[in-house]
Amino acid sequence: MIPFHSNSRQHAELSQDLTQALDAIDLTDDTAFGQEIEKFEAQLADYCQVGSAVAVASGTDALIIALRALDAPRGAEVITCDFGFYATAASIIMAGFTPVFVDVAPGRMIMDLDAVRDAISPKTAAIVPVHMFGEAVNMPALEELAAQHSIAIVEDVAQALGARTKGQLVGSFGTASGISFNWSKHLSSFSNGGAVLTNDSEIAARVRSLRGHGNAGGFKHTRMGLNSRLNPFEAALLSAKLPHLDTWIARRREIADRYTRNFASSANVITPAATADEAHVFHKYTVRVPDRDGLRKHLTDQGVGTLVCYPWLLHDQPAFEGHSLRAHSFERASSLAAEVISIPVFPELMDAEIDFVSEAIVSYVESAN
Repeated sequence: MIPFHSNSRQHAELSQDLTQALDAIDLTDDTAFGQEIEKFEAQLADYCQVGSAVAVASGTDALIIALRALDAPRGAEVITCDFGFYATAASIIMAGFTPVFVDVAPGRMIMDLDAVRDAISPKTAAIVPVHMFGEAVNMPALEELAAQHSIAIVEDVAQALGARTKGQLVGSFGTASGISFNWSKHLSSFSNGGAVLTNDSEIAARVRSLRGHGNAGGFKHTRMGLNSRLNPFEAALLSAKLPHLDTWIARRREIADRYTRNFASSANVITPAATADEAHVFHKYTVRVPDRDGLRKHLTDQGVGTLVCYPWLLHDQPAFEGHSLRAHSFERASSLAAEVISIPVFPELMDAEIDFVSEAIVSYVESAN
């Protein structure tokens, strides 16, 4: 069996480091837990080249809190891509705003900046670019567009930690960013976790208040916040993993290159579009094929794990019925949702496994065609 994603191989390799990280926490010191979180926040801010990193309980909380920290009027519009994971849109709604969904760029799986420009209205307060599957949005161009309209940017970096656009790390643009450390991410906790990144000290202070019930000190609560703190044991594990992140990303890129070469002979497998150096970290390797569901069954029969990310456009999610939203454009995203399938790409994947998956896909799509 080749799993779609596995942490067990990674954890086996790091077992000594992870055990030492947990053993180093002083359970007799009341301040030790806070110190572990502060240590990780400092390391993360340094890695991401931002002024502040504020750890929270999940990537979803990170987006909700970052959006609330904008202090925009309730009901204001927030533009994001219609193709993506539910949590991005849910965070916008849970933060009190109205999502406006735009299409993907031609030939890509990230938002179309022309569609963003067309979707801006007098009600637009923010844009949430999602670096889908690890591919960086052109953030300098988006920042220029947002500045023209005095609109905030909150990056969704859940799938793209370590990616760069025009040489700058994603997560360091705009007003703030949200990161996820869910167990499936390429910097993963054992369960969940997240962080807000920002270069704005006032936003950082608001985020720290919002993660603690909006507490301003002395049990005085001035904002409607959440109870959202990163588990200190997870912080210790993430601190031990962070130094390995660039090595893991390099391996993901090697795996992606091997897949792309293996699929070059098949016109029926559309591989991820080429990007500039360091612009893609391949959190997921996602291809487009004519008979996605048939291929997925075939791969399951061959013992290969896959995921369909994502079969529903966000504006069609049943959970959003009755909520205010606007689907501005989605023609290309609709085609994506019908054709995409994500295949194994975790760093510990062996070359023989990559080739087995590739051969199984090519043989199926060519015979089906």
